[in-house]
Amino acid sequence: MNLRSENECWSIPADDMEASALTEEGMLQLEADFSQVKIVKYIQDMEYADVDGTSLKLQLLLPSVGSGEEKRPLILFIRGSAWQKQSVTPGIPQLVEMARRGFIVASAEYRPAPGHHFPVQSDDGWRALRFLAEHAEDMGWDTSKTAVWGSSSGAHTVLLMGLMPQYRRETVKIRAAVDYYGPSYLPAMIDYHSGSTQHLDELLGVPVKENLDLAEKASPTSYLDGPDTPAVLILHGDKDKSCSFEQSVILYREMKKAGKDVVMYRMHNAAHGGAPFWTAEVMDLVEGFLREKLDWQKN
Repeated sequence: MNLRSENECWSIPADDMEASALTEEGMLQLEADFSQVKIVKYIQDMEYADVDGTSLKLQLLLPSVGSGEEKRPLILFIRGSAWQKQSVTPGIPQLVEMARRGFIVASAEYRPAPGHHFPVQSDDGWRALRFLAEHAEDMGWDTSKTAVWGSSSGAHTVLLMGLMPQYRRETVKIRAAVDYYGPSYLPAMIDYHSGSTQHLDELLGVPVKENLDLAEKASPTSYLDGPDTPAVLILHGDKDKSCSFEQSVILYREMKKAGKDVVMYRMHNAAHGGAPFWTAEVMDLVEGFLREKLDWQKN
């Protein structure tokens, strides 16, 4: 599969072709600038796995690259859904900005609850990474520079991908994770929604209140003692009614206690997601974090 070969929307003109000499009175002229990474190729609905008849797809954003340019990092993004069926494509316009900044970005879906229980979602995230790794050369991906990013339940998923010990044998290593308002310690969520635990029950496949040991096992905070823990950037609104701000405070506190690399930003007056998390200032912050942790600096 050659992901860059057909109908390149960023094609560079052939050196052996002369520019047209046609002109017309009043015509204006701009010089073409091929030096900036601005154009993004969007490949929709790539099937990355078929698991027991369930087709799993990802959306792929490829930044334009010049001939002979260095390989680029990849960000795997997983969109939140309270672990239910995701609607992935509405989040693509926000992710385009990171592709314009030079990152390869893939947004993957997972098999949802209530039919599929922990740790299926993080298993599917790794299925997506393995699929992408098979096409790393076509994409121009430097697999030593890999990050994950998730929102809400997607953040919970990518944290588990980077922390759970069963994934440490994977060839691709996750070096950085961006956590947008994700659950980190499930037992502390039990009383947050007036005692409603439907989504947690469906994720675990059993009543969470009667299975606190499983809730602990499904919590990213349970896996902070391993080697090669990815650096984590946390952003969370302090008016979040869906996932308590406390969830990110717990993760931040526990990672610091364990001596891990973590940075947390309180998004003051922000709720569960929305525009404040996608401003140019925040994109600069995320980009800077990822470039530092992936050791990929601007030329």
